[in-house]
Amino acid sequence: MKNRLKELRKAKKLSQKEFAKAFNDFRKNNLGNGVPVPDNWTIKDIQQTTISRWESGKTPIPNKYYPALCLFFNVPIAYIQGASYSKKEIENIILNEINLRLANRFIHGEAEENRLSIALYEFLQIDKPSLKEYLNLCGKTVREKQEIPILSEELAKLLKRIYSFLFDETILSWDKKRVEDKEELDYFLFTEVKSELDIANLSRLTLVGEWFEYGKFLEDYDSKELDEVERALKHAKIPNKNMESNLHNSMLDDLKYSNDSTKILSSLKSYQYFIEYLISKVKFEMNNLDAEYKKENKDQQ
Repeated sequence: MKNRLKELRKAKKLSQKEFAKAFNDFRKNNLGNGVPVPDNWTIKDIQQTTISRWESGKTPIPNKYYPALCLFFNVPIAYIQGASYSKKEIENIILNEINLRLANRFIHGEAEENRLSIALYEFLQIDKPSLKEYLNLCGKTVREKQEIPILSEELAKLLKRIYSFLFDETILSWDKKRVEDKEELDYFLFTEVKSELDIANLSRLTLVGEWFEYGKFLEDYDSKELDEVERALKHAKIPNKNMESNLHNSMLDDLKYSNDSTKILSSLKSYQYFIEYLISKVKFEMNNLDAEYKKENKDQQ
């Protein structure tokens, strides 16, 4: 298995001689001050000839040098050793997964229940210009032909920009077997996208949205901050967020993110009807239980 020392050195635009000097300076400045090398291990200055032998594979890199090399290049040991995919290969794997999942969501719509597909789709929809650009690049493949689009250079560039947070150093520590585990890769991508989606949605909250999300009542705001709708809500006797999970998603979106007064009032009215419906259902069930209880008591007598 060939190491990636040459690839990493060239990425820093260093010759072998320049790398030797830079690494030796780094070691002297940091050893014992953050570089996790055990006390009983000592590493010496390296020369250009040493680097040449390491890169060609004529001499294996001694294990005691790996901790300092990892910190110098800011990559895991497995990456230097060549035990994992290269950064470019991992990017391509992720981009192909995004392309497949998004296309499936657009083709199958609500029938596509894969949680990664849904999260990717929801995150793309937040940025309307990017959504339009994505569909334009897909052309008729997704919308009319109902096919997975080819991951062209332009499409890959767009997807990488939209989902840039997925391409960090974390996944570089994975070995090939782990990257090839579809279930684990999907879980990793889902958790990262979901986290970004939550952050993005919080940043879009209106005052009404904050009320739902944080249980923050409008009385806490200065009246000058409130518009006509919010002033009307200030005295509205509507329950707080406890029933939120039972509300329809589109209605919640109107309440939490929309600045359209008509939509907000309409959704609040629906919310009121929904609560009244729930109360009537609870009363109905309670009456039934009460009647059964009385009947049991009567039978026992």
